[in-house]
Amino acid sequence: MDSLVTSVDTLFVLLGAIMVLAMHSGFAFLEVGTVRYKNQVNALVKLLVDFSVSTVAYFFIGYLVAYGVSFYDGANELVARNGYELVKFFFLLTFAAAIPAIVSGGIAERARFNGQLAATFLMVALVYPLLEGIAWGGRFGIQGMIESWAGQPFHDFAGSIVVHAVGGWIALVAVLFLGPRRGRYGRDGSMQLAHPPSSIPFLALGAWILTVGWFGFNVMSAQAIEGISGLVAVNSLMAMVGGTLAALAAGRNDPGFVHNGPLAGLVAVCAGSDVMHPLGALVLGLVAGALFVKMFTVTQNRMIKIRQVLIVKSPKRKTLFGTCLLRQPMI
Repeated sequence: MDSLVTSVDTLFVLLGAIMVLAMHSGFAFLEVGTVRYKNQVNALVKLLVDFSVSTVAYFFIGYLVAYGVSFYDGANELVARNGYELVKFFFLLTFAAAIPAIVSGGIAERARFNGQLAATFLMVALVYPLLEGIAWGGRFGIQGMIESWAGQPFHDFAGSIVVHAVGGWIALVAVLFLGPRRGRYGRDGSMQLAHPPSSIPFLALGAWILTVGWFGFNVMSAQAIEGISGLVAVNSLMAMVGGTLAALAAGRNDPGFVHNGPLAGLVAVCAGSDVMHPLGALVLGLVAGALFVKMFTVTQNRMIKIRQVLIVKSPKRKTLFGTCLLRQPMI
């Protein structure tokens, strides 16, 4: 009986890994539809190679940092429990690889290819696994400290903070160092040149792939068939719907906002999707969708002139990002 349960758990996590792997094609098409036409092929190549570099980094270093587990044992030991630890690594790898995919959207058309790959390796081998290990791996004693102070450990069921916020924070730092694309703003800071999406159909395709895959991302974060919950699925659905409707209203029917609205709702609901009520998830999605449109508009046009490509001047200071992500010539 235990063998059957282990086999089912292995299949469950494997299917989740495949669904989240498919989400990376969604990242690719979302970026392809958003960048300028001449950079579409570059975006496709970059995201596939980013995933490959992420796999190597996470296999040899990142997973060990996050969970204290390595894969240097013999094959006979690796296939214990139907290879559950291997498919668990595969599943969590797809989460780790989302970090450079998020960053890629933020700095599209402004970073050198090799520099971005170096940054990807560093993020997936060390930066993300340290935070992942604290939140999900029980490493370094941080969760115990939080629980003793707050009465509860830090809770992020499917990665609102651990994955999406961390990716966004890193992307924000990179965008601030790299600056806007050339010609975007004038000397007085006023907007001079808009870069509209090159293909709404590709953007929509990417958003749909991400939306569908997200149900594997959230539901299968239980990592065992025993922990599967219909509540997570329905909360994800309600947040997705709320984000779509709010973006539709706040964005005045703009197709770019509409197709990113469900992603905003899904990002927001990841952390508490296993505990909140579906009505709460709907409200959360509405707030996330409206907040996304508002803050995107503010950062683009009114405040600090951030210009990320995906709704997800070269620096003179010698810093990690300034060195590795040196701005490429825009032609």
